[in-house]
Amino acid sequence: MQRKIIAITLDRVKLDQENVRFGGDIAHNQREAIELMMADPEDAKKILKLADHIATHGLDPTELQLVMPAPDDCYIVLEGNRRLTALKLLQKPDLCPSEKLVKPFMAAHKKIGSEFPTQIEFSIVPTREDGDIWVELKHTGQNGGVGRVNWDSDIRDERRARQTGIESIGRQVRNLVSSNEKIFSNNTISDIFSIPVTTLTRLFSSKPAQEIFQLKIINKEIIPQLKLEYIAPAVEFAIDLFKNEDYNVNDIRSDDDRKLFMTHIPPELLPLSIVRKQATTADTGQGNQDSGTKGISSSNPSTAGTHSPAGLSSAAGIETPSATGPRTKAKPSSKARKYLLPWSLNVSNSRINEIYRELRKNLEVDTCPNAAAITFRVFIETSCDDFIVQEKARNTPIIRDDNRKPLTEDMSLASKVIGIVKHLELAGKIDKNQSKAISKRANDKDTLGSVDHFNQFVHSSASSPLPSELKDIADEYRPMLEAIWK
Repeated sequence: MQRKIIAITLDRVKLDQENVRFGGDIAHNQREAIELMMADPEDAKKILKLADHIATHGLDPTELQLVMPAPDDCYIVLEGNRRLTALKLLQKPDLCPSEKLVKPFMAAHKKIGSEFPTQIEFSIVPTREDGDIWVELKHTGQNGGVGRVNWDSDIRDERRARQTGIESIGRQVRNLVSSNEKIFSNNTISDIFSIPVTTLTRLFSSKPAQEIFQLKIINKEIIPQLKLEYIAPAVEFAIDLFKNEDYNVNDIRSDDDRKLFMTHIPPELLPLSIVRKQATTADTGQGNQDSGTKGISSSNPSTAGTHSPAGLSSAAGIETPSATGPRTKAKPSSKARKYLLPWSLNVSNSRINEIYRELRKNLEVDTCPNAAAITFRVFIETSCDDFIVQEKARNTPIIRDDNRKPLTEDMSLASKVIGIVKHLELAGKIDKNQSKAISKRANDKDTLGSVDHFNQFVHSSASSPLPSELKDIADEYRPMLEAIWK
């Protein structure tokens, strides 16, 4: 169990000429091994950066390179070939095969000067086979906890906070929400901790978000510009998008992405909209009262223009939502969702399940409305066809409502939908109102979501689907699809 560690001079330690980094190549000598290590320009830059880091900070005390004995009282490195290459070029920059990197290596060489170590400690194993388990473990991830478990974004954020004494914007937002349980819902307080802190930082530190949420960053501290009662609905809606609508950091990477993300928040939930609504209500209620009682209260100047980290600053002279009635709550909006079918369906047919998964996890409605529309039409028809076959096999064939004949796969999609929803209604799987709404939607020629409308998605060069309309249509057909794929 005890490791064997010895100090060895650098000239007795050789690069592995059979290094897997070389692909199918094998180096014939040490100079060729260095050339292969530096063959990729990006890899070469990384080795230079490693050499400069060693020159500045020394060797990593938390890791030892792994070697095995070789002829002539030498050793071959099994793990740590990049570090050994950096050390050899740090010791002798003229060995660098890239002319443009010789000078940077020379600069690093001068930086370390006489402090270059005469001996370096290595961990030794008898053979290559003995080292394989450790080399593989080092480079193949966590391996269930046996390998290196990297820090997630929250741990990295905690580390930076401890080092700098300054909490990230994402962490400040979390604290703001979790410490105001009378304002934010229990779901939001719980959900915000499931969102990576770096994602929260990326969103809330952006100018569009600061403006919309009225959460400004002043001296690296997030400062609410209004009472939290006004801010909470929009923040809760944004958290819900991340938690329940599959939005993630990829949706807010650029400034344009963040602006688009903010448009999903309903206007009536925006802090300034709520303030204006409250102001209008207050003005109307006061009627002919003296104008001096409107606006900012001179007897309480602290209600205007003051900000506090605790989020208790007030909109000037305007009563809080809690004082005038129930506060505006962030309600999930079906039109804000990222994918057309966010619901869980148990699709047993493998081909149709692939279509369903594309609609649920791959095709973003706002960016791919045409593909989503056509794929949804295919999903509806294939679902109907499969259901017709399955019901026939169960000796419960689906009967057309107009002529009382069994439904078949070659009939029109409108006939299939109408027959199926009536069948589901009679079976008690959907109610009468749902059946009637879906039948009307499918059969009316001028209705959004009708079969004719679906066909335009496929055949018309002029009709382009709107993402918001597609989401409405999917919601209408949802009871039928859930009943089919229960």
